Amino acid sequence: MRPTSPVRHRGMVLLLATAALMVSMVPVAAVSAQADGTPVPIEATMVDATGNDVQAVLFGTGGEVDRSQVAVTRGNEAITVRDVASATDAGWQAEIVFVVDTDNTNTSDGTDRSIRIAIVEAVADLPAGTRVGLVSAGRTAELQLPLTSSTARLEGALSRLVAEQGSALLDGVSRAGRLFSDEPSPMRTVIVFAGRPDHASTGTVASATAGLVQAGSQLVVVARDAVPDRLSSIIEQAGGHGLVVGSAASVDGESDSVDTSRALGAAMGDAVALARDRTIVSFAPAEPDAEPANVIVAIGERSTTFSYPDGVLTRNPLQLAPYEISEPGRLAFFGSPTFLYLSIALAFLGIAMGVWSMGSMFIKGEEPLDLLLARYAEGEELPEEQVQELMVHTAMIQRAVEFTESFAERRGFLGRIEEMLERADIPIRAGEAMFLLVGFALTIFGLVTVVSGSFFAGMLLGIIAGVVGFVVIGMMAKRRLKRFEAQLPDALQLLAGTLRAGYSLPQGIDAVSKEIADPMGGELRRAMTEAQLGRELDGALGAVAERLGSDDFGWAVMAIGIQREVGGNLNELLMTVAETMVQRERLTREVAALTAEGRVSALILSMMPPGLGLVLWIMNPDYVEILFTRTLGLILLGLAAVSGLIGLLWMKKVITIDA
Repeated sequence: MRPTSPVRHRGMVLLLATAALMVSMVPVAAVSAQADGTPVPIEATMVDATGNDVQAVLFGTGGEVDRSQVAVTRGNEAITVRDVASATDAGWQAEIVFVVDTDNTNTSDGTDRSIRIAIVEAVADLPAGTRVGLVSAGRTAELQLPLTSSTARLEGALSRLVAEQGSALLDGVSRAGRLFSDEPSPMRTVIVFAGRPDHASTGTVASATAGLVQAGSQLVVVARDAVPDRLSSIIEQAGGHGLVVGSAASVDGESDSVDTSRALGAAMGDAVALARDRTIVSFAPAEPDAEPANVIVAIGERSTTFSYPDGVLTRNPLQLAPYEISEPGRLAFFGSPTFLYLSIALAFLGIAMGVWSMGSMFIKGEEPLDLLLARYAEGEELPEEQVQELMVHTAMIQRAVEFTESFAERRGFLGRIEEMLERADIPIRAGEAMFLLVGFALTIFGLVTVVSGSFFAGMLLGIIAGVVGFVVIGMMAKRRLKRFEAQLPDALQLLAGTLRAGYSLPQGIDAVSKEIADPMGGELRRAMTEAQLGRELDGALGAVAERLGSDDFGWAVMAIGIQREVGGNLNELLMTVAETMVQRERLTREVAALTAEGRVSALILSMMPPGLGLVLWIMNPDYVEILFTRTLGLILLGLAAVSGLIGLLWMKKVITIDA
């Protein structure tokens, strides 16, 4: 292999380096060396942990490596290096496929001839048994030479290349990935010469990446001016570098003029030298009970970090990716178990205080206002300190409630909240309810933000907590309405019985209110109280129907009103209305029983996609997270959510029968 120092001393190549990071599913290792002599980074491409020693195969080491230059550490512990060897000396044979850009725009300065000469010179001293192949990337990607150990055949195939309009480099990489033999080998490399940007490929970056994954090959890009965008996409996704031969390179200390042919030859020589061999580093395995830790293999100033599962042969770069170890910082306490337990304790304390505050509003006893009035009603004197404490407490709470109430009233939803509280039979004002819900949402927001460190997550869960409060109130109102309407037929029959016994309508309603349970009994007692205070009985009963949102009770009140105006047998009328309600309820339940299968099917089908997605995320998070990190994935998720919602609404429409 040609060492990097002659290239540096002769000044024939300007090599631009970018950081190497294996974060994708393809084992692409691209190479770079800067003009200032920065060494090429090394990559671990395979780890064999099946034997007594662990063997790591390294790409990009740059020739023979002395054992004294190698150091291996696992975590903070130095590991004994058992052996350092060349893969070629160990009997492994390299496979190299060249992808050559044959765009005819490269011929204006003789680049087509230069690349042929550069490849022929670079492969002249390859070890015996090295197999080489050739793919042209012009208007289309064409196979020019299958894998062969004859450099003469490669030279002949290069001489037959024909320049044409177009540059299908991405298709060439895909074609090269399929050219390797079926036998597994850790020494496979695709070397791409890119003369112009790729504007003729019909394939995708994903297809080219898949070809390299299946072949287990590394990628080296030699670019004439800059790495083309599509090849840069592979490098960006998988990590890597490209050898760049630019017109601004310095040769032999001269920066004004450049011999591009000489620079191209040096760059291709370096690329082939990296592809012809690998370094095998053998070191002692970890103890059986040792905690998982990253392994760092350093060769001089260069190093690579990776992890591997014990007892297996690992070629997958995802399995070789290093563990993410977060260093403790100033805010490390907020991510510790101690802080988690403290947050849980504070949350329970806050909930207990909220429950106590709610209970103090409803439990009979000496409330602050009663205590303040006691000194006037019964002549009891309270200590001045207790009076001041009660006044401050009451003033603070009252001011907060008044502010929340005025805000809700200005926004126009105070009346809606009062209606919900009336239907749910929650004896607090709308302003007090808003104050409690806002306080609960802010508490959840603060706890989640501090624990997770995410303002967005805290805001989202805080909003959800506030919405859940309104949902709970709505559920309580619906449950109370359901109980009320379930009592309605019995109440009407009982009222009809009192009328047959000779009671007047007000007397009958008063008797029914004392006999029947809540919520029907409480609402009727409230209506009778309003009637005794001067309100019309029809209006008081109509207010019950409006307050609870009960259409059935509204029809019963309407029937009573019509009978009182036009006359008739109210007893029979009430019995007819009660029987109609009983029959309609029976029909509704029969329909619900007949459509139960459809409703359960709709529920299962609607929950299956998110449930399956959750299971896949638990089993393989990296596989699912692509949907949330790629634009196409987010679009597909949005389309799936919309289509699922449409299907759910359609099924609901099909199984909903108006009784």
